[in-house]
Amino acid sequence: MLPSRLRCWWFALLTIGSSKAIYSSAESHHDYVLSRGLLEKWRTKTKNGVTLFDRLPRNVERSYTPPQVIEHRGFPVEVHHVTTEDGYILELHRIPSRTPRKVVFLQHGVLQSSGTWLVNPSSRSLAFLLAELSYDVWLGNFRGNRYSRKHTTLTPDEAEFWKFSWDEIGNYDIPSMMNYILTETGQSKLSYIGHSLGCGVFFIAMLKHPELNARIEIMVALAPLSSFAYITTDFFRVWAPFTDRIEDALKLIGVHGWLDSEGFGNRFFELVCEQTYIQAQSCRNWFRSVVGPSENLDPAMIPLFNVNFLRGTSVSVIAQFAQNYNAGNVFQAYDFGRRGNLLRYGSVKPLEYDLAKITAPVYVFSGGSDHLVTPLDVDWLLSKLKNLNGSNRISDYSHLDFVWGIDVKEKLYEKVIALLPPP
Repeated sequence: MLPSRLRCWWFALLTIGSSKAIYSSAESHHDYVLSRGLLEKWRTKTKNGVTLFDRLPRNVERSYTPPQVIEHRGFPVEVHHVTTEDGYILELHRIPSRTPRKVVFLQHGVLQSSGTWLVNPSSRSLAFLLAELSYDVWLGNFRGNRYSRKHTTLTPDEAEFWKFSWDEIGNYDIPSMMNYILTETGQSKLSYIGHSLGCGVFFIAMLKHPELNARIEIMVALAPLSSFAYITTDFFRVWAPFTDRIEDALKLIGVHGWLDSEGFGNRFFELVCEQTYIQAQSCRNWFRSVVGPSENLDPAMIPLFNVNFLRGTSVSVIAQFAQNYNAGNVFQAYDFGRRGNLLRYGSVKPLEYDLAKITAPVYVFSGGSDHLVTPLDVDWLLSKLKNLNGSNRISDYSHLDFVWGIDVKEKLYEKVIALLPPP
């Protein structure tokens, strides 16, 4: 009843104001314009205030897997499985073209999955935009996320399953998926588009397997992770110095893999973030506090953001972010401590990845408002890459705008697609 009464009240005031204006003298016209403008502001403010308490619309795709989302959007879909050299079984999702076409491989960032590319409406989702243009689209999944949590001999209940970091993802997962895709499609090359850690592990793959550089048409890096030295997110910076103690404590109590919102997490987010618009806006503000300020995330999409934000990874993957931050200007392998490093790398310090040795053509898109992969971090990366084809910084973009932004098609994806070879 309250919204209806409010609308009637403002309508009455508007009518009175209009009537007075109609019959006022020319001298009072200026006052009328000011009053009318003020009234319009009040009415808009009240309307917005009422809307905030409206219920958020339900989205059926909240409970869908990525293949179900693809099918629901009216596209063909295939599910493929790839076994890495160290036994992890990774799940690939494909939107096939009708005839053999150029391949585009999309790789998500940390804590996400192939579903991150499918959150936005089809008209501004990179995966669907590419499929509409007849590209052969493949979506990868890292080991340890919800769709790549199988192994030939291990189970997720065993600590050994979770003993992996960026290094294993780059050394095993990316090459395995790439080689499988090229074999399956019969193509000699593919285009690789990565977001955040999806870029960092690509760099590792190109260094560990230099022959793969020649199989890349172009690598498009969206908010690319590299040294992580300049992160400005306060929460992370406070806890980063204690990462070794936190990691040891988690492993001591048996926590080796984590941050999957399945089960209680999903129900919690649904209760706290997804009932009304005001809840959705509050949760959007939480996202912004972590990744950087942005007005480019639609609160109505919060339910799909939530179920695609925490898809699981290992403790070591998260710890490696803090290790790279603590190390400063360097892109390094996992730090096992002095003794562990001597055994693994033959030195007391971790291996440093020499980005200058990457020969695959790379084009970088970054955000001026990104608090995770900051402009300073990207500038450092750009100075290291020797086969850089170009870069573009979107001044008002934060970290998640690259996959979930409202205007991402016009500001970013049209430029990305222009870099790709025709399908």
